[in-house]
Amino acid sequence: QEVAMAAKDVDVEMEFEGKLALGSSPTFDSLSSPLGHAIGVNGVEITSNPLIPKKVDSVIDETDLLATDAVNELGDAGIGEAHLTRLLSGGLLGTERRRRMVPTRWAITATDDMLSKQLFDKVREYPSIDKFEVYQAEYLDNHFSILLTPNPWAFEMVEVWMQGSLWADGTTAISDHEEGKPRTSYASNVTGAYYSARLGIMESFEERRKFASAFVWRDIGPGYWAPVGVWLIRETVRDAMRTEPKIFDSLDEAISNLSKEVSVPDRMRNSWFVKRGVQTRISDW
Repeated sequence: QEVAMAAKDVDVEMEFEGKLALGSSPTFDSLSSPLGHAIGVNGVEITSNPLIPKKVDSVIDETDLLATDAVNELGDAGIGEAHLTRLLSGGLLGTERRRRMVPTRWAITATDDMLSKQLFDKVREYPSIDKFEVYQAEYLDNHFSILLTPNPWAFEMVEVWMQGSLWADGTTAISDHEEGKPRTSYASNVTGAYYSARLGIMESFEERRKFASAFVWRDIGPGYWAPVGVWLIRETVRDAMRTEPKIFDSLDEAISNLSKEVSVPDRMRNSWFVKRGVQTRISDW
């Protein structure tokens, strides 16, 4: 827990059970970074002084503070999502009776979800964009296209695992969405990537003081042969939102242009987000 609280790396000495057997493959997971070889540990000793931010120390001491409120306080104080994830995983946040150590993948998703919901409460009052904007970025054969539209809040993320990519026998598309406000049920199809992408978009709204609906399309090519964790989604979406967007006057025009660049154009044209956008709404009258 002291290591989790620290803002910087801490020197640690460990006593292992026997010798570490090398040669086995590392463990891969779609949410977490790759893990190396495993061995039993008899003892652990911290050999340097952990640098613990005062705000982290004070919030952890508040044993009657809900985990959501703790994350909001720490986020406002500039504590990053990676540090927040360690605190949640180490069972250091929440009311005293409900504190538990949890798997890192759960902590990552919970942190992204809570931070994006916190931002949503701020940015929903900002003025809407007035054009249709498309942002794009690519990393490790993951190609992201992000469409912002001047509508009330709606969000959809579509992932396409292309032929030859990791865990895909053929081209496979999955998606999750929400409308009106952030979802409370788990995005069971896209899973953790959904929340990481949403956080990156909410951060861009806060930075530019604008609001919009958002549609995220992720094409995953065969070059992505080993998962590196959802930080890839979060950081690539952040990179995309810093680029100069393509501007369009209508949803039809934006989708017509964007669908030419994705792996499954018909899937994009028939997505929930696009179909929702072309329906007549009561507010149109």
